[in-house]
Amino acid sequence: MTEPNLTNNPSEEEQSQQETQEVQVVPMAKLCSILDALFFVSDRILTVAELQTVLTEFSLQQIKEGIKQLQEIRNQDSTGVSLVEVRNGYQYRTKEENKDWIIRFQKAKPQRLSKAALESLAIIAYRQPITRPEIDEIRGVDSSGVVRMVLERGLIRILGKRDEPGYPLLYGTSKEFLSFFNLNNLSDLPPLQEYTELGEDSLKKLQSMFPDSEPEKIENRIEDENILPADMEEPGQQADLVAVD
Repeated sequence: MTEPNLTNNPSEEEQSQQETQEVQVVPMAKLCSILDALFFVSDRILTVAELQTVLTEFSLQQIKEGIKQLQEIRNQDSTGVSLVEVRNGYQYRTKEENKDWIIRFQKAKPQRLSKAALESLAIIAYRQPITRPEIDEIRGVDSSGVVRMVLERGLIRILGKRDEPGYPLLYGTSKEFLSFFNLNNLSDLPPLQEYTELGEDSLKKLQSMFPDSEPEKIENRIEDENILPADMEEPGQQADLVAVD
């Protein structure tokens, strides 16, 4: 007959359960520590797929759970940075409420865009794919300089050419645009009427010309457009080449 355990010492079964729980806790704590270090040293957005190639000893579910826990830790009021989801990835960003001290420390003004650049970006974002003459028509002024500037900064990209006489270039926003404005995708854009950087005249003209500029319709409109390759030769040039052969 087995005597009952009258001491406070845990049984072998209880010890085994306790050890199992400890084994489960330690890897997650270590994972959060590793993730914290990776996001800290990275100067770019890290995707879950990239993290998987580094964190081979952890499962996908564990990595996602680790990111979630790290976000909760960083979202506490006592921390100065947040782990923000941007473009299907994650990156450390300083909290908005601390920007004045950061600017004071850096002794530099925050990165800004001119009103003309913001207006042109809004027109491109909500109406893409769009040509430069269409941008000029909406703004009422020549936009070649500002379009070239935002293109050089990587905020917009050339999608291709429109299938019409002259084959004008079509412009659209880039991944850098989403990152710059802390957006995951184009559907995260505010409604057009709430975009304050657009001048009143430009806003009215854009709404009258393109009443379907709701953010959730932008990606569908890009897919519906018959976009030709940007490096496509014009028919006349192709005909000359054929004639030479």
